[in-house]
Formats: sequence, structure tokens, C-alpha cells
Amino acid sequence: MAKDIFIIGAGTYGAVIADLAEVCGYSVAGFYDDDLSKVGKTIFGKRILGKLDCKKDIHAKTNYAVAIGDNSIRILKLKEIMEKGGKIPTLIHHKAEISKYARIGKACIIHALTYIWTEAEIGDFSIISPEVIIAHHTKIGKGCFIANGCKVGAGIDVAERVFIGMGAIVMTGVNKIGRDTIIGAGSVVIKDIEEGSVVAGVPAKLIRKIDKK
Repeated sequence: MAKDIFIIGAGTYGAVIADLAEVCGYSVAGFYDDDLSKVGKTIFGKRILGKLDCKKDIHAKTNYAVAIGDNSIRILKLKEIMEKGGKIPTLIHHKAEISKYARIGKACIIHALTYIWTEAEIGDFSIISPEVIIAHHTKIGKGCFIANGCKVGAGIDVAERVFIGMGAIVMTGVNKIGRDTIIGAGSVVIKDIEEGSVVAGVPAKLIRKIDKK
């Protein structure tokens, strides 16, 4: 019998995560979302229950998945659920190719047709989208979001909460991508990036620094 799972986030990405959860053998029991106008509507026949109240709605040993793209918000929500005793399973599509020598953290989401090579590491709370390649000996930090079709070369340290946009390439030879960096879709990164940077282009260039305030 399939285990129930609740999805946090009832937008279009919530539907994607619900689909993946079902592929992984779970039964979606419902959705939570902060947008109260969605209450009572359904996704794949499953009701949107309203805003998640972690004091009342989180039950020990119940499964949850967080379908939120914003890395900081997703991490906070995941930690809050776990602190209340909720379970966050790692969801890995059966068509993902993962080396037996790779390391996958807790509460990760890994979609189909992803290749994670030898001695690569995926940090807790990270999302790896379809058709992503993470080459050997590369470390993806906690709470990253790697969008569709990205290629991350070998031996690269990608720090916490990095967002890499669709189809971007981080070339082998880059050593470090600083935390909270945003890499624009289709960019080609050929050198290290300082933390809190927004970069884009071919080759990727600094667009602006993120205001930490």
C-alpha cells in the first residue's frame, strides 16, 4: 500500500512534485498553499487544503514534500516540518542515473534523466531537475536548485542556496560558486563566482550583487 504524502506548494511545480512522488510510490493526500483563493480546488483530484500551520498540521511520521523553488524559503519550510516531527523523504525518479559512489543528502528531489557521477555529492534539501549532469567529484551544497538541462563540470564546489538556471553550463576548471549565487539560464560559467552574485551570459558576467539586507 502506497504511503501518503502531502505537498507544500500548490502551484505548477506542486503538480510536478506530486507526479514525481507518485512515481516514487507515494499517494498524494493533499496540498497546502499560502494562497487561500486556492482552497477547495484540486490538482490531479487531490484537494488544496489551505495554508500550512506547522503547529496543527504537521504530524509525526507523516510524509511531506516542499514544492517551492526559492531556496531560502524551501529550506526554512523543510526545517520547520522536520522540527515538528514530519518526515521529508528524498524523492529520486527511477530514470535518474546515480553512481553508487555518489552521495545524496536528506530531503532532496532528483528528477528523471539526471546523471550524477562518481564521488559527486548532493547536499541536503537540494533539487536536481531533469536532464542535469553533475560531473565527478563535484559538490552541490545544501538547498540548491539546479534547473532543467544544466551541466556542472568536474571537481567544482557549489556552495549553499545556489540557483542555476535552465541550460546553464559550469565548466570544468571552475573551483567555486559562492553561496546564494544566481546563474542565468543558458549562461556559460568559466571562472569562480563570488557569493551573492547574479551572473548571466556567454561567458557569464556579473549583473549585480544581491542586497543581503
